[in-house]
Amino acid sequence: MEEEKRRKVLIELARKAIEKTFANNRLTITPLSEIIDIEKEKELAEALREKKGVFITLKKSGQVRGCIGTISKDEIWIQVQKYAVFSAFNDPRFPPLEKEELKNIKIEISILDDPQDIKSIEEIELGKDGVIMEVGGKGGVLLPEVAVEHGVKTPQEFLEMLCRKIGIPNDSWKKAKIKKFRTEKITN
Repeated sequence: MEEEKRRKVLIELARKAIEKTFANNRLTITPLSEIIDIEKEKELAEALREKKGVFITLKKSGQVRGCIGTISKDEIWIQVQKYAVFSAFNDPRFPPLEKEELKNIKIEISILDDPQDIKSIEEIELGKDGVIMEVGGKGGVLLPEVAVEHGVKTPQEFLEMLCRKIGIPNDSWKKAKIKKFRTEKITN
């Protein structure tokens, strides 16, 4: 299967989902059969049906304009559409995307590998590993690129940043369940 085709299809699905939401005022999932010939492109269809966690980051002029995703596994082609729409319209940090903004939006898709338990925070490789933290019934995720974008220097600093995002004391990571993961990043 041509990897580049898979990447293009996923970006197209994300953009179409946002466009359809502007048109229909609701999330509309484009069937896979409208994008590819499932019979002729069986390998591609199989790759798109792989079950993974997905995050969608929308950027405008290099700045995050929305970012929402999930560590829960479902078929990639569905996840990409759902979370593209959620990132565009439901990220509480930003107002909903305006239709005229879409042409200036860069879409970044992060497909998560299976998370790995860690024994020591030193196992976290900044810029390559994202982290998932659960503590006291609360949890959160930071993608690998967040460490680079914010100039994080140590795994402890990265985990403290996640604690702040979750809204818990900075040292809560010491009692947390922490997993690391890598991502495949697709951009347009």
